[in-house]
Amino acid sequence: MKAPISVRLTAAALASLSVLASCSKETDVAPANDSKASLSQAQTVWNAFVQRVAEGVGKDPLGQYVSKATQVADGPTRPQRLKLDAERRTLANMRAALAEAKAHGDEAGLPIDDVDPIEECGPTSLDCYGGSGGGGTPAVTSTFVSSEGLSYDGDATNNPNNYILDLEFAKSSYASVGAQSGYTKLNLDLNKGAGGKYIYMTFSRNRVEDHGYENTLEGNWGRRKDQSPVTKLAVYGNGGSGVTITVWRPPYTYYDVIWNPTNTFINSYKQIDLNDGAGGQMIVGYLSKNSYDGGPIREVGVLAGNSSSIQPPAGWVKEPGDVNAGAGGDYIYLCYKR
Repeated sequence: MKAPISVRLTAAALASLSVLASCSKETDVAPANDSKASLSQAQTVWNAFVQRVAEGVGKDPLGQYVSKATQVADGPTRPQRLKLDAERRTLANMRAALAEAKAHGDEAGLPIDDVDPIEECGPTSLDCYGGSGGGGTPAVTSTFVSSEGLSYDGDATNNPNNYILDLEFAKSSYASVGAQSGYTKLNLDLNKGAGGKYIYMTFSRNRVEDHGYENTLEGNWGRRKDQSPVTKLAVYGNGGSGVTITVWRPPYTYYDVIWNPTNTFINSYKQIDLNDGAGGQMIVGYLSKNSYDGGPIREVGVLAGNSSSIQPPAGWVKEPGDVNAGAGGDYIYLCYKR
């Protein structure tokens, strides 16, 4: 059985501490500049909250966000963490989620600790509950990084349009892990907020490692299949099973695994769990180079934030499937632009 949950909430903690925008006396409508300032302040509060949790200085009373030092070992079952969209992250909803976890946590494998948010944060701290104070919800915030403006070094003959030719994942216990030669790293941790390993997506416009892509038709786009541009991205989870399936591919698709170079010897690659060390579902990334999945991809990106409602900039496609599924932390999505 898991340790019991202790959630002691004082009247002061339950009082609304939301940041209020000043209102115009004539219209009772918040001026645009004041509204933007309030949103910016709320986003700053949220980001500071997440950063302190990541550094191990603070604790998320919901348990969604954890220190980066948190590492979950693989086993017959994979523990799951609670997760709420920012729009639903009220004290009432967090208390309900914790109560449900207390009642059924053993069945779901939830790693619920004995948490007392009042002792952790103090009853008057605006960022005690992730920026919501005692009432309201945190501001929806997101971060987006992409390949735009980076490494336009495609071969003048084989890739004059600088399409994305290949993707890999870089993984390490350190944030300084780099992309291998010919690839460029997108600097946003795919385990952001969930502990675990540092994992980053890398891309290339001029090089394709010998991964032996099997689900791509020869002659597609009039080139060798390895030199064909990427046409689709996808992530799949196994629903929390602890079983690692070697080089598993979704059936009835043209997907191939996005590999992780191991650097143990030449041409050594492996399929990796994008939730490595964070628990949750086993998540695997895939790409397609088949024209049936669409036109060539010009740019790739990673979107992360505190709500599943976040969106990339106009013109980008957000691939459904949270890379942090079951592991808490940010909602993270792979994106692309044709």
